Amino acid sequence: MNQSKASNGLFFTWLGLLSIAILIGLFAAFKLLTEGHHLFNANDVLIWSLPLGAYIYLALTSSGLTLLAAIPLVFGIKRYEPIAKRLIFLSIAALLGGFISIGLELGNVFHMVYIIFSPNLSSPIWWMGAIYGLELIVLIFKFQRIHAGDWTSTTSKTLGKISFLCALIAPLMIGSVFGLTESRVTYFGPVMSIYCLFMAILSGSALCLFYNLVHAQVTGNGISDEKDSLFRELTRIFTGALSAVIILTLIKFFIEGSTVIPEVLNYHKYAQAFGSVAGMNTEVILGLFLPFILISMPGLRYNQSTRIFTSALVLLGTLAMHMEILLAGQSRPVGPKAEQFPDVISYFPSIWEWIVFMLSIAVMLLLFSLGERFLKLESKPA
Repeated sequence: MNQSKASNGLFFTWLGLLSIAILIGLFAAFKLLTEGHHLFNANDVLIWSLPLGAYIYLALTSSGLTLLAAIPLVFGIKRYEPIAKRLIFLSIAALLGGFISIGLELGNVFHMVYIIFSPNLSSPIWWMGAIYGLELIVLIFKFQRIHAGDWTSTTSKTLGKISFLCALIAPLMIGSVFGLTESRVTYFGPVMSIYCLFMAILSGSALCLFYNLVHAQVTGNGISDEKDSLFRELTRIFTGALSAVIILTLIKFFIEGSTVIPEVLNYHKYAQAFGSVAGMNTEVILGLFLPFILISMPGLRYNQSTRIFTSALVLLGTLAMHMEILLAGQSRPVGPKAEQFPDVISYFPSIWEWIVFMLSIAVMLLLFSLGERFLKLESKPA
């Protein structure tokens, strides 16, 4: 009884902290809606800032979670069913957090509605918003069907397939938003779409592993032999995605290091915003290489603390990598703007940008917490 009271006390304390963060975030949202986008440290050259980076990060993570949920829900691999409902719910929460961030980045959340209902079919930005909007709607209906106990009806299976296709295509569309930007050489090309897809799988598998292992520790329920076997498979998926992103990142570094294109040389001046070690970006070393080394050691690979630590490093590292690519690619003024700005634009997020980021994460965590408490996320087909 005392343990139950202590658990409830911790839960409500956690909800209180999240509520305070959300109230501060709502105040920032009111300021943005009444005073405008000038509260962000953006300008006519560097127009994409921290809230957009947070949107990309959360949206890709949501897609990664949905792709993992497709393993049992679309491809019928039943041993993954115990985590399927939780994955769908986490994906919904992450995407809602992302939409909050992009809505406030646009200066007015109603701009999102305008973009959706004034389609430009040649615009990858429109397609990105439309596909993610469709994915969110489908995920909500899919979760409702699962929560009602309907895992195998034609409707439920169709919703699963549509959400899988959306989660597969949406990261490619995010990549194309940058990859089609010919005026920004460091963005341009098909590699950006492939990179975003693998980053989605990596961050999704990292959050899945991190959340499930931490949840098992916090609740004190332990990990059964069945779940341990499942988490071992998730660890292998996580390691594979980590390997793929490392290869793509190295290819990117090799290409950038072997060219004398002015845009790329200027890009390097901003491409290590988080510092470097021996010429290599800190977030790549700590967010990719270090986790890969740790998770590859036979004695550490399936250690619970190691997996929690490495997945946390990857979650932080991928966020930093998204931000660095986003900002460094804009750092060089082009066209008429090049006459009134320095060669490289400096940037640091304003307090309002940090609060928007905090609001997005707090809403996501609040949904995680309430869902875990009231929606029986560990349920599986009878």
